[in-house]
Amino acid sequence: MMRLTKFAAVAAAGSLTLAACGGDSPAENNNESGGGDSPTTSAEESGGDESSSGDESPSGGGDESSSDGGGQEASAGMVPDAEGPAAEVEGAKTGGTLQVLSPGAPTTFDPSAQFYQDVNAILNLTTRRLTQYRTNADGTSELVPDLATDLGQVSDDGLTWTFTLKDDLTYEDGSPITAEDVAYGIKRSFAVDELPGGPTYQMDYLKDGDKYKGPYQDGEDFAGVEAVDEKTIEIHLRNEWPTLPYFASFTQMSPVPKDKDTKEEYGNKPLATGPYKFEEYQQGAKLVLAKNDQWNADSDPARHQFPDKIEFTFSGDYDAQGQQIAASNGPDQFAMSYSGVPGGVAQQFQGELKDRLATAASPCVSYVSMDTRKIPMEVRKAVAAAWPYDQIRKAAGATDLDYSPAISYMSTSVPGFEPEPSEGLPGEGQGDPEAAKKMLADAGEEGFELSWYYSVDNPVAQKTNAARKQALEAAGFTVKDQGVPRAEIRELIQASDAETNMMMGPAGWCYDWPQGDAVYPAIFLGSVQDSGHSVGFLDEEKVNEEIDRIKALPSEEQGPEWTKFDKMLRDEYLPAIPTDEGKATAIFGTKVHNVQIDPNLGMPDMAGIWVDGE
Repeated sequence: MMRLTKFAAVAAAGSLTLAACGGDSPAENNNESGGGDSPTTSAEESGGDESSSGDESPSGGGDESSSDGGGQEASAGMVPDAEGPAAEVEGAKTGGTLQVLSPGAPTTFDPSAQFYQDVNAILNLTTRRLTQYRTNADGTSELVPDLATDLGQVSDDGLTWTFTLKDDLTYEDGSPITAEDVAYGIKRSFAVDELPGGPTYQMDYLKDGDKYKGPYQDGEDFAGVEAVDEKTIEIHLRNEWPTLPYFASFTQMSPVPKDKDTKEEYGNKPLATGPYKFEEYQQGAKLVLAKNDQWNADSDPARHQFPDKIEFTFSGDYDAQGQQIAASNGPDQFAMSYSGVPGGVAQQFQGELKDRLATAASPCVSYVSMDTRKIPMEVRKAVAAAWPYDQIRKAAGATDLDYSPAISYMSTSVPGFEPEPSEGLPGEGQGDPEAAKKMLADAGEEGFELSWYYSVDNPVAQKTNAARKQALEAAGFTVKDQGVPRAEIRELIQASDAETNMMMGPAGWCYDWPQGDAVYPAIFLGSVQDSGHSVGFLDEEKVNEEIDRIKALPSEEQGPEWTKFDKMLRDEYLPAIPTDEGKATAIFGTKVHNVQIDPNLGMPDMAGIWVDGE
């Protein structure tokens, strides 16, 4: 799914994970990770390096209890006839301001270009899509209609999907939402030159999607999507796509009126269709959302509109934010964080503050990516041999609330996926510098230079960077670590032509739905090398062919095949070092309630949270 932003704290010190997810807690890389669509923050931003932050499970705020989060199998059943309004939340009150604290800083809120967990979760408050996830009181997650009347109707040949819009849908300015707007929004997601960073599923599946460059370059004549009338959208495919209803929950499937499209500036204030709208935005620092009085609650089966405002503070100190929420004084009573649990307060939130912790299994895995175009295979193996998993986690303050060691590129919560470990990729330990030195010598690569970006203004990232650098230098590598402002790192690591050779692209991936076709094609196909979310910049015929073969299989047959593919990828190509399986977590103040984590998105469902008092 989207790039990870959460167990990015440890990774954070390292990178961010993409995906249909988002957050900023400790994880392993120094970049940002990604994934499916539900993305996330860069590890570097959060400050951690290897562990990931947890995803949350259903837990309530205040006096509600939290679930333990763990390795349960993921599921996201479909409920095509779900109708609004959303189910009542017992005891919920309206009013007040929810404060959300994050060490990471989103670079864009453009619905066509975003692919991070945190951005996706925030835009869920403002931007409706054709379909959406609904988090239930028992912690399960379901796919339900959003703007559409159902989850789509597919033709007999599987190559055309039809969606019909509901009645009385409007933007924040009162103008009607039309099928033409949805079609334009979809076309806009192909404009990767102007709006880079988004997912590429649509380019792989939609008719002529491999040729179309978006409305700015190629105009609006595109065979992949058609507005049949004011309320009907048809999506035309070149290959069958049975999981398309899940992709329809991405912001890339949301409406954008052509006459309001300000191109690169649109992400600074996207036109709202959800319960909240942008009131104030200071890039890298602050976002304030206010109630959207044009939102139609009766048409929305998942979202609520409880707080008067939701205020996000970005680029804060990860540890300090944890201390603030634990103390819960003054305005911090109304605060929450989706970026994991800092080590300094972990014991408190596992003990006397456990009622203010929400946890769940995460769809995310974090990695340390290595540019396969620049780093030879034998050197990549040496990097893996030297990798200081434990030292980085310690530097990040990671705890078992944040992660469990990873041995694969996809979450083990995916049904039918049972990965076997690879030699030299234990997911834990202090690394073996002497073994790495010998491997470099045998390859004739003594002193090989490794280079990466890290957030120079992020205290946790500084600590994890020091641990990483020390271990790799001790193993015989030359290290060129480049400190850059946290607000710039996401853009820098997405550049396929950067001068660095490690921790580029996502620092991990969160599946967009619990299937391998929501992971491997998006990050390992050769066609995504310049997408901003290629892991390792692979373009290998064997890899491309296997991905295409497996994703064409019936869903129930894919799990075992992805199991074999994942091991082949690790053993024969090693584009990245798997480090952490995330756990989704959120911590919150005493006046924050109904904090539930969507296990398929790895983020709190902020459209259901309410606060008690002003």
